[in-house]
Amino acid sequence: MRCGPNHSEVPKELVEFLKFVGANVEESEKDYGNSLIRQMQRTIRGIKTDREMGERYMLLQELLRDEKREGRLEARKDDILSLLEEAGEITEELRKEIEELNNLEILSVLIKKAARTESVEMFETEMKKLLEAVNEK
Repeated sequence: MRCGPNHSEVPKELVEFLKFVGANVEESEKDYGNSLIRQMQRTIRGIKTDREMGERYMLLQELLRDEKREGRLEARKDDILSLLEEAGEITEELRKEIEELNNLEILSVLIKKAARTESVEMFETEMKKLLEAVNEK
């Protein structure tokens, strides 16, 4: 952590707090001589040892990962549809098929196909071939 040279112009408590915040795991356990920092250290230790809190944290991580994945899925679907709109009119059936896809790898391949396609019909044919090949595996 970078600190300025004017420690004497800043309250000691603030300097100690900033050192605590910027500390690595080992350094964060040292005694900073500040009751607020001691209270934070106790709270952090409690969170680390509380099994229920650990489970909640893991669940939160999983939910955030799922949300991020879902966002990537939706973004790729939107990209495909945007590229196809430039190639022609998209049927509701094709739009629905694209919206139902939930495989990031397949969607990535389809983005490339949509970018190179000359028509929506050509894309639809290529998409069906790809999905058939994947389903055969």
